[in-house]
Order: sequence, then structure tokens, then C-alpha cells
Amino acid sequence: MCAVAMLSVAKIQRRNAWRYYMRGVAFGDGRRPIGQPLEDAQELAGLPPGRWLGRGLRALGLTEGAEVSERQLKLLFGEGWHPDADRIERGLLDDSVDAATARRLTVLGQPIEGIEARKQTPLLGLDFTFRPQASLVVLWALGDATVRRVIERAVATALRWLEDEVAETRWASGRGRAKTPALVVPPSGTSTTATGCRSCTSTA
Repeated sequence: MCAVAMLSVAKIQRRNAWRYYMRGVAFGDGRRPIGQPLEDAQELAGLPPGRWLGRGLRALGLTEGAEVSERQLKLLFGEGWHPDADRIERGLLDDSVDAATARRLTVLGQPIEGIEARKQTPLLGLDFTFRPQASLVVLWALGDATVRRVIERAVATALRWLEDEVAETRWASGRGRAKTPALVVPPSGTSTTATGCRSCTSTA
């Protein structure tokens, strides 16, 4: 079987964008009941949790394949902090590091507050959405675990290609560029709707 999937890319620039991913996309583009924990909602709906992907995970001390929590996504895309900032900060405080320094050490890239103070718009990440042809969507919805693993491997292969051939870091309004061989990707949901699989890639 030969399947074709389109890949659309959008910037993540709003600090509350993580709510959209965790309250909608991760729930199959539906509406998650207010107050219901994400894990419970996904289990009841028969939806898989998002799992960390990307070669950049090692630099952050994260494990590929580990589940992405709601708190981690909020810290990463909502605050520009390390996904495990809470744990890291507690460890630093236990080592007698002062609170301000401990918080500063959990920031990834430039502090969002500093960017906003300069009247600039922070780039928190990129949204990659795989939009497959209808037959593949049906195959995902009706297929067994083996079929779904094949589709997940195809998505992982596409992300590896992005790391190898596409990803780069830019600065000075694009005048400076450097190859980026590693990405940090917290997929926020694979649904049976036409939106297919959406992955958020951190650029912090």
C-alpha cells in the first residue's frame, strides 16, 4: 500500500497555546470534559497519550517514548522552561541554591518575559501536522495494533528526516543560520479525525 500524507507547519507563539493541544488535540480534536484529568479522558476515549520523540531529548535528560504530561507541556510552551523544571528546581533548592538562581537555570533559551518586554513575539515552537489521505485515516481508525505501529513508525521516520535534512537554528532575523541535528518533539495526539497526527517541536 502506498499512502501520501501532507505536512503543514505553523508557528507556536501564544503562551497559552498548550491549552489547545492538551484540552483539544490530545483528546482527539474533541472537547475534553472540564476538570477531568487528561490521562483519564484519553483512556475513556481510547486515545493514545503523546510520547516524547527526537534526538534532542538526551540534552534535556528526557527519555524517548516517555509519556508527555500536561504539566510538562505547560512548562515548555507556556513558560519556556525545561519540561521537568519542577523536579530540577527542587533538586537545586535542596542543594542550597537560592530560589532566583534555581528558577533561572530551568529556562530554555531566552526568557520569554525578556522577549515580550522588547515588544517582540517569542517563537515557542513549531506545529507539524501530518494530514494523510482519507484511506490512511480509516486504516488507523479500524486497524489493529500492528497497523498502528506501522503508521507510528512512518511518522517517526518523517521526523528523523526533518532532523537530518530540514531543521536549522536561525538568529539575527535569519541572517545567521546553523544546522540543528536534534529536535525535541512532544506529540500531542494521534486522532482518527482528518487532522491526522500533530506534533509540536520545541525551538526554545
